[in-house]
Amino acid sequence: MQKIFTNFSLYVHIPFCSRKCLFCSFVIAVGQEHRREEYVKALINEMRMHRGKNLQTIYFGGGTPSALNENHFDQLMREIRNNFSLNENIEITLEANPESIDASKAKFLKNLGFTRVSLGLQSMNDRFLKFLGRNHDARLGLKAYEGLREAGFNNINLDLMYGFPGESMDELLQDVQAIGGLGSEHLSLYSLTIEPNSRFFITQVKLDDEEKLAQQYLLIAPLLATHGFEQYEISNFSKPGFQSAHNKNYWLGGAYLGVGMGAHGFDGRRRSWNISHLQEYLQRAGRPQELVEDYEDLTDQQLLMEKILFGLRMNAGINYEAVPIEKQALINQWIKDGFLETFSSAGVGKVLKVTDKGRLVLDELSSRLI
Repeated sequence: MQKIFTNFSLYVHIPFCSRKCLFCSFVIAVGQEHRREEYVKALINEMRMHRGKNLQTIYFGGGTPSALNENHFDQLMREIRNNFSLNENIEITLEANPESIDASKAKFLKNLGFTRVSLGLQSMNDRFLKFLGRNHDARLGLKAYEGLREAGFNNINLDLMYGFPGESMDELLQDVQAIGGLGSEHLSLYSLTIEPNSRFFITQVKLDDEEKLAQQYLLIAPLLATHGFEQYEISNFSKPGFQSAHNKNYWLGGAYLGVGMGAHGFDGRRRSWNISHLQEYLQRAGRPQELVEDYEDLTDQQLLMEKILFGLRMNAGINYEAVPIEKQALINQWIKDGFLETFSSAGVGKVLKVTDKGRLVLDELSSRLI
């Protein structure tokens, strides 16, 4: 039986980028900033299809959402308030790149209702930033962060990337200390991966061996703990009270709306995704019902497995009783092997969670579990 959701998260995709970072495989539009006004109007048309929904979180992702100007944000936020009901204390997040955000723009966004900013630092090492093809250096990254604080933002996420080819443990230590020591409320951790359709894939960039990457990952969490961060998901760390409500809605199987090219939506049973080419998206803007490229209806078994797989990514774990009987022998073997562990929790019962050893191979465990 499908669960009926009364609260939704809203994801707004802003695809514009001045250039494509070398590791990027996301749905973006390079050199198309002149079409921002046209795109904003298309987003508004699509939003109106979902009129009346109640929103618990809003997330502007990209691309480079901070590439929009103040008028664009004003139009979008006005339409959101006109078409949706917003929960009290709603979390509204903007992804921003250091080169497209300053104190003045940040203050405008704060006054507009944005409560959280996710700043794409990646590194404070200029050599690594240049390697990634980023448009900023460490100095500009620090200036952007300070501008957010000056504007009054007290909920900031910083992205930290590791696993650069040839990165030494000392360089990693310096980067973790530099970004962790800035004092943000949240940190998202990413290992550099070579994704199809990225320039790194085309040029066949080689990563360091898995053993070295595992050592780097295990080094980071204790270092972040010294700066007050608690790990609550395999790639996410926060100070107390600052976990990402939007991302948790995804991981806990909540419903979400997605507007914009390539955006995904989920109503509790059906997952759908929009067309991912800017020209086609804009051509269909007057017919928003035609923006969906495809969809899949998940079975009860698929929904259960997603709940388990996402739950194992989170430090809170899952109820052991949720594991299907036919999977329990495999789960019990992984407990014996030290990849998983169980503990008792009041009100929940027997909880299953991943160990540090298991986090290093969680993707492999997940594929075997499926």
